[in-house]
Amino acid sequence: MTAPLPDVTRFLIDFNVHAVAAALGVPIPAEAEALLYGVATTDLAAYQAEIDAELAQTAQAFHAHRGITALSKLLPAGKRVLCIGDSITTYRRSYARLLEHLLAPHGIEVVNRGFSGYTSTHGLELTYTQFLSLQPDLVFIKYGVNDCKQFGGEQTLVSRAEYERNLTRIIAAFRQHTQARIVVLTPTPVVEGVVNANPDIQAMRLVWSNDVLRQFADAALTAALQAGVLGIDLWPVFGPVPDAALYCADGLHPNAAGQTRLLAHVLERISDYLQQG
Repeated sequence: MTAPLPDVTRFLIDFNVHAVAAALGVPIPAEAEALLYGVATTDLAAYQAEIDAELAQTAQAFHAHRGITALSKLLPAGKRVLCIGDSITTYRRSYARLLEHLLAPHGIEVVNRGFSGYTSTHGLELTYTQFLSLQPDLVFIKYGVNDCKQFGGEQTLVSRAEYERNLTRIIAAFRQHTQARIVVLTPTPVVEGVVNANPDIQAMRLVWSNDVLRQFADAALTAALQAGVLGIDLWPVFGPVPDAALYCADGLHPNAAGQTRLLAHVLERISDYLQQG
């Protein structure tokens, strides 16, 4: 006879917690991760290592950047940077992943807590259930592209007013419960002609509008300004009609080249901001 399962395990099984592992912060073993993708563990590890090698190569051009120098002075060894947001942050070639490679030599930890499909509403909840407990020293907040989804009409998934309130409350939570400096990044534009022509997107009756995204970008900057933290507008990186060459094939996510430009812009703005005191 097998030993009875612990009560906590029974609880997790009863409520199908495996289906929301990311939201609960449950670590997923490499074997389970590979199984989810239907690939061998070794193949998954090899592909991830290939991307890491690409990032290490890209990072070479940034090691002497004044923004990295400024961050390494602001955050001595042993400090922690937290990046929260959606798929643009969790992307394996993202600005956050590049920061990991750039700050690791300085002994600074970068924790990536971006999750695909998440909105600022998810971010608000996770701030209290997961993020505050990490006690970061610097936080990058980047939500908005999913908030702007328009399913079957003009209404966005999250209203502009709620989006601004969510960011305001996330900022306030970190200020009240941590010693972290805070940086708010705006949502990025999309290549409308590509993303909205995607058959899978059309099947969901989903559209993205850069006019709407720009309004949410302004709301993010307003939330940052009113809270007295650094807000960085990412639209100068891509422009109101972005170049598809800076995006993945879906026209939604900045690709490696786009993320590299994004990071360069962020580092310049941070360096200027810290020099101003």
